[in-house]
Amino acid sequence: MSCFGVSGYCSSLPSGLTDRIPVPNYLPIALYGLPTVFKLVMFYIVEDFGLYWVHRLMHGRFAWPIHRWHHAPTYLYWLSGIRATIPHIVLFNVSYVLALPLLHEASSWAFQVIIVEHIVRNNWMHMNVTWRSSRLEWLFVTPRYHHIHHSRHPAHQGRNLGALLTIWDRLFGTYYNPDDVRGELSFGLTERVAPARLVIGL
Repeated sequence: MSCFGVSGYCSSLPSGLTDRIPVPNYLPIALYGLPTVFKLVMFYIVEDFGLYWVHRLMHGRFAWPIHRWHHAPTYLYWLSGIRATIPHIVLFNVSYVLALPLLHEASSWAFQVIIVEHIVRNNWMHMNVTWRSSRLEWLFVTPRYHHIHHSRHPAHQGRNLGALLTIWDRLFGTYYNPDDVRGELSFGLTERVAPARLVIGL
């Protein structure tokens, strides 16, 4: 339990913080009363769609410098996902902010779920594990699926950009079937960049 100063207001820390997140509103009044679970599903679909396009933008000519530090490691493991420049972090949070109004008047537990899920997902997709996960990949990004995205192989460049759902890659032509991979993948950049430029994103 945490107590907040002079008011003596006590609550669990996550609940105390998430109850105070200012959520802007663009929803029609008819959607206010929807169950939190439904709002959470809508939030994830909108956020993930946005993440796909932000990620695709980052692999374009102009935004690539702010994203390439994330692709620099030659070995993937669960903490690889936190390797990001400040502009990278800002851009990746744009879709979260745009989807946030979908949680207007949602229960506070929804924000706690999102916080935990985002951390777990980022670590999960970069784990150094692989198995034949084809069925799961019909819907969700797996480590095997995301490893292709980090591969140095020219055929894998700009592929499998999805963050949570694989449907966007299938719909917009960036899908690469992990079952088609032959041999071991190698990771890292195909260009030489000064370490300081990598970290800053220039």
